[in-house]
Amino acid sequence: MKCFGGQFTTLVALFSMPDVGSIWTQGRSPLSTRSLSLQLFKSSVSSPSESQAPSRTSKLAMKSVSDLFGDKNDVVVTAAAAVAVSLGLSLLLHNFKKDKATAARKLPPMPKTTLPILKNILDAGGNAERFHDWLNEQSTEFDNRPWMFAIPGRPDNIILSSPELFEDVLKTQDDVFLRGPTGQYISYDLFGNGMVITDGDLWFYHRKTASHLFSMQMMKDVMEATVREKLQVFLDILSIYSKRGQQFSVKQELSHFTMDVIAKIAFAIELDTLKNSPDREEDHEFLQAFNKACAAFGVRIQSPMWLWRLKRYLNIGWEKVFKDNNTIIQNFINDVIVKSMNKKAELAAKGEKMVARDLITLFMESNLRQTEDIHIEDDDATIMRDMVMSFAFAGKDSTADNMCWFIVNMNRYPEELRKIREEMKTKLPGLLTGEIQVPTQDQIRDLVYLEAVIKENMRLHPSTAFIVREAMQDTTLVDGTFVRKGQTLMVSSYCNARNKRTWGEDCLEFKPERMIDPDTGKLRVLSPYVFSGFGSGQHVCIGQKFAMMEIKMTLATLLSKFDIKTVEDPWKLTYEFSLTTPVKGGLDVEVTPLTPLTPAASA
Repeated sequence: MKCFGGQFTTLVALFSMPDVGSIWTQGRSPLSTRSLSLQLFKSSVSSPSESQAPSRTSKLAMKSVSDLFGDKNDVVVTAAAAVAVSLGLSLLLHNFKKDKATAARKLPPMPKTTLPILKNILDAGGNAERFHDWLNEQSTEFDNRPWMFAIPGRPDNIILSSPELFEDVLKTQDDVFLRGPTGQYISYDLFGNGMVITDGDLWFYHRKTASHLFSMQMMKDVMEATVREKLQVFLDILSIYSKRGQQFSVKQELSHFTMDVIAKIAFAIELDTLKNSPDREEDHEFLQAFNKACAAFGVRIQSPMWLWRLKRYLNIGWEKVFKDNNTIIQNFINDVIVKSMNKKAELAAKGEKMVARDLITLFMESNLRQTEDIHIEDDDATIMRDMVMSFAFAGKDSTADNMCWFIVNMNRYPEELRKIREEMKTKLPGLLTGEIQVPTQDQIRDLVYLEAVIKENMRLHPSTAFIVREAMQDTTLVDGTFVRKGQTLMVSSYCNARNKRTWGEDCLEFKPERMIDPDTGKLRVLSPYVFSGFGSGQHVCIGQKFAMMEIKMTLATLLSKFDIKTVEDPWKLTYEFSLTTPVKGGLDVEVTPLTPLTPAASA
């Protein structure tokens, strides 16, 4: 065990709040687990390793964030550090230092609970498990106009929750408000320089390469077939649970399904986490590690910079959970890439060429470095790994979380489920008679009400509750609010969906009809700054058409074949604070097969 006194000088240097931008430009996050895994990856391309980390049980993998608290070292360090730093003279002087020019500007108000020195650290800590609702309560209090909260050791946060401000930040001034060095520094250990956190040339390179994966031809030839194939497996799994009368975590099975789909589409591998799932005692180690790393990362982004860096240095608490599981993730991704590269090498030796039908192959076949005027320092191995991680995150969690909330809401609002099935009976009766096991995207295109329910579900339960932007210079928002260089803006889709000025007095109600034009009966075309379920601006979700196709095909299939009842009262279910907004816990359900309609009954 190391002597803490002997580490004091290092700790002072590490946690004395240097300029994050200067750290970032050095090219690597300090003490990053990713640096070691990249070295291992580079050495394994020529001779791939099959070493695996120990598995965890699926029960542990599905634990909520609150269930993992309790590390005594974590608590002691947190308490001691919070008192020492919060009451330190340097922080006191920092908090009370006023810029006279800034003071005259229109600054956002702060919550009534804001304290001297500590600012809003108690608010954030006391509302950690209901953070989005706390943000919404404050946004409502301020009439959905910009407001600010602050945590010592972090840049001040301005909260936005209205369409006009979304558009100003994400479109009009998108050259001023970037993801920025602070967010990239915090996220680097997990995402590297992936598309979900970068700006500039590197972001353009990732997005341009990935855009070929979501072409209409790929949607038709590859993606639809993959979704239908995995849905047939899903139906078989649900039938097993139904015959056994066995309760199970639909959250876990949806996660298996979406992971299998994205693994085949993006990485050309058969992960098969869904197959034999009812009889498997241990979940796939990648999924366990992924879930726990994301939960731990959710704690990191709520913590002061100095605090999580201290915990990372001491390797305790949530930062230890993050490091251990992130190592498993990085090793798994490296193996995926190595296998793909070795396959390409084998084909090249035979004089054959890989068909670019997955993300890794598309990247290896890409010549953007030669055809575009862009400057990228990362090598190909690093770029590929970061790209794989971004797609694994986007393709697995966001889609699965959306469908979990859909199941919760169908248990809360059974009348909406009845309307969905009535639409199927009228427009696609083969789904209910059993003539169609898994529909095509052409067959589900006319299921307007189903898509309206999906979008209303997405409005109230966005997969990404907020995104963060950092001001690269002093500027003024469209409403006159002054923003200092270096301040961060939290652009909250969760709060925007609960804005009465945008959605009306019934904004908290689940009303799919609001998504349908009453005159035409067709889906309303809403501004992405109003309905921001897929993001807005130039960083809008690149795979939104595929995601909607996958969700719609999946729900049409499952709801036409089974009744899915939550074991717990659906009104007691809430979210878990993580990178996304998943349903808290495992979301245990019971499934019962629907009696197929006779052709005469469906006529």
